[in-house]
Amino acid sequence: METPITITALAFFGSVFAAQAQGQVNVRSVPPTAAHSTEMPVPDGDGDGINDALDSCPCVDYAPGFDLTSCGPLDGNPNNDFDPACKARERVFSLLMNDPRFVTRIAFAVIEEGEVHLADAFAYLGQGQYVHDPGGIHRLHRIGSTSKSVTATVAKILEERGVLRFDDLVDAETGGLAIGGPSRRLRDLLAHRGCFTTDFGALHLYCYAGGLNDFWADPDDAISPRFDSPGYGNPGGGYSYSAFNYSLAGTYMAQRLHLSYSDAVQAYLFDRAGMCTATLDGARARSTAIGEHWAVSQANVMDVGPYINQLAPLDPRCEDNFTSSDDLPGDPYSFQIYHLDEADAEARDPAGGVMASAVDLAWFARDLLASYHGTGGALSMSGVRELWWAQTDLGCASACPYEPYYGMGFFTDALPGQPVNQVGHGGSRPGYASAFVLRPEANRAVCILANADVSTVTLSDLAKAILDDFE
Repeated sequence: METPITITALAFFGSVFAAQAQGQVNVRSVPPTAAHSTEMPVPDGDGDGINDALDSCPCVDYAPGFDLTSCGPLDGNPNNDFDPACKARERVFSLLMNDPRFVTRIAFAVIEEGEVHLADAFAYLGQGQYVHDPGGIHRLHRIGSTSKSVTATVAKILEERGVLRFDDLVDAETGGLAIGGPSRRLRDLLAHRGCFTTDFGALHLYCYAGGLNDFWADPDDAISPRFDSPGYGNPGGGYSYSAFNYSLAGTYMAQRLHLSYSDAVQAYLFDRAGMCTATLDGARARSTAIGEHWAVSQANVMDVGPYINQLAPLDPRCEDNFTSSDDLPGDPYSFQIYHLDEADAEARDPAGGVMASAVDLAWFARDLLASYHGTGGALSMSGVRELWWAQTDLGCASACPYEPYYGMGFFTDALPGQPVNQVGHGGSRPGYASAFVLRPEANRAVCILANADVSTVTLSDLAKAILDDFE
């Protein structure tokens, strides 16, 4: 059981947030040379750290369909509101104030009838105080395993463009097209079927110093396993949710395109869908106003950093990319501060490396819904359904944390050939959590991002409650 965050820490965080809200401090220190620079500012309309002249998606498009100023004062009680948009705001605010984790920031967006209906955000100051944070809808968060939905979508875009096929055989030794030896279909990687077992303890996914190609070329099966490797291999096995599956799938996609994985996602999805500030570049994200904030981790996932601190000096394959503290395993810490560029290894990018804002995810949802309804999304109607139709019955019946089936990159409620009523994913990284829930038949979606170790099931249930209000 984790130690709750202390009152002293709450007071510290509260004073920092209060000063930020008044424009007095910035959590990320500014180098002295930058503070006194006389250079002209570089045009960067969306604040994502890319010069507009070099940015293929230089401006965030967000024009809400609902005026939140028509809602009454916040009281944390959705039953006091009539409009579902106002109820949504109350539900999110209530989680901010009442979740047992210390939630520093929370942002959400609602897509109604296939359009971005509203987005809003709040920041918690500590000791029961909060501020409305309208700019928070553009702040970057780590979305964790919701990145798998991004990877699967890009894979389907590439198949529909003839770059690859879901039935291609992938070689775990090279990350490329299999010529001989053990291999698995790309679709099996995307469906978590018969490839790798769950990656508990696979620390190099977080700290590998090289890129994706280097990771999968590493001969050590304890680093990048083969399908028949002891411990992590799953030959002949069924469904097993593992980051290794998506790491290898992303490597294969990048090799077929002769691009880095991050460039592939940027070109084929982020820019295409209007996800103008979404990125896989943690260092760049942290250097921007929309990515410089921090998150508080209180859960077991914060042990990743101390283990990186312990391993990196002894293993040249492990990069010390955890810089918030010098904690080591066994040290008496009860919380840690995380930034977007920490535990930032390419090996994990396809499975959990995406950073995005609430508005970015809203545009992703909008594009997927447009694909489902045949109104101009990046995928064909049949293509998005293939991702959303069940590949595995998860065996949870009516007690499922998300949905009863897994498709490819999405948990889903639909068997092949059926209308898709509800799909989604959730994700967590130390100090960050996300929920991404779509109701394709209703043409609605909700995404929620939190700077805290909030349960992804809790966030998913919150998104579903908001969607229920719109029924």
